[in-house]
Amino acid sequence: MRFKANPIEPNSYEAFFAEAPFLSYIEYEYDATPEEIWPVISGPRMWSWLPTVWGCRYPEGEEVGPGTVRDFQMFLHHWLIFAQHERILHWEKGSHLVYTAVDATLPVFGSWCERYAIEPIDGGTRTRLRWTLAVKPRYIGWLPAKWFAVALNPILRFGLRALVRELPSRRGPSYARG
Repeated sequence: MRFKANPIEPNSYEAFFAEAPFLSYIEYEYDATPEEIWPVISGPRMWSWLPTVWGCRYPEGEEVGPGTVRDFQMFLHHWLIFAQHERILHWEKGSHLVYTAVDATLPVFGSWCERYAIEPIDGGTRTRLRWTLAVKPRYIGWLPAKWFAVALNPILRFGLRALVRELPSRRGPSYARG
């Protein structure tokens, strides 16, 4: 069973990032090229370097771009699987990805939007990744989401750091910001 989300429109995600009750921003610099990082954050194994995440399934035979809907899945507990359909709002191959949740197996996520932006540094031998997660929860809007974001940021930072497991060279990050 999936619960309909309140998806963000392509022309309003910047405003949503500015006003969402829950906002996490993490920046990392990796000793890897943008060409190594991009397939990890935009491909079917996205976040699958974490033990419970299965990754994303893209529609077969379609070119990925704005409007593409993919299926993200992760195992939460022996009887609970979290999944959400994600519609791509912005796609610049090799540098930018923004998507919003269309529906999910948990009803609490009213609106969900993520942005991944990568840029070459040090002459293209290294990469800076900027990740933004914005959520407007449903039913639990009374919770202090900004404080929750502060508590959750170290866990999210750890998760993002671990993407080096998917790199062919397996080089680690230099340092984290944010």
